[in-house]
Amino acid sequence: MVPNIIEQAKRGLEGFAIGGYHTSGNYSKYQEEYYKYFGHHDFETRKYAIAAFTCMLGTWETGYCQVFQPVKEWEENKKWSANPFDQKRYYRFKDYLYALLEHHEQIEKEFPYMFEDIVLFLTTIELNKGISYEEWFPEHNPTIFQRLREEVLIPKQLLLGKRSHRKYLLIEIGIEPFFESDY
Repeated sequence: MVPNIIEQAKRGLEGFAIGGYHTSGNYSKYQEEYYKYFGHHDFETRKYAIAAFTCMLGTWETGYCQVFQPVKEWEENKKWSANPFDQKRYYRFKDYLYALLEHHEQIEKEFPYMFEDIVLFLTTIELNKGISYEEWFPEHNPTIFQRLREEVLIPKQLLLGKRSHRKYLLIEIGIEPFFESDY
């Protein structure tokens, strides 16, 4: 199962070197539970599970693809799918948030550039929506969002203005750069 996680994450990262979060991350084709591997003993498994999550958030923030949806939105979108086998899958946001809360210190230490983007995206997505996550995802226990703010987003808000060069993120994930400036 672990190799499948790595391979699926790599497929979702195809195109990342060219257009970042705008051209990668079609994780709606898969239904892997990447969050279960945030604390995995194997470094590569952890790295790709967290890279998949980072990419899911990045594509959501850019508007390219939203795999985290409230149940009501997902059910509404499902009605409009002509082919039931081609329906986009969604991931339970709370599962990823609980895993992030459990492993955020390790993630920040091992993958600082992905962590920087995770903090940025989680903050920006909510701001761009104009309503709180609690209102947006009423099916989730609201304490998860409060914990997210108190334990991760507020203490790490200095990362919002940092914006490291993309080449460091590519190196951290292990993606071969496409542009010379990314070497």
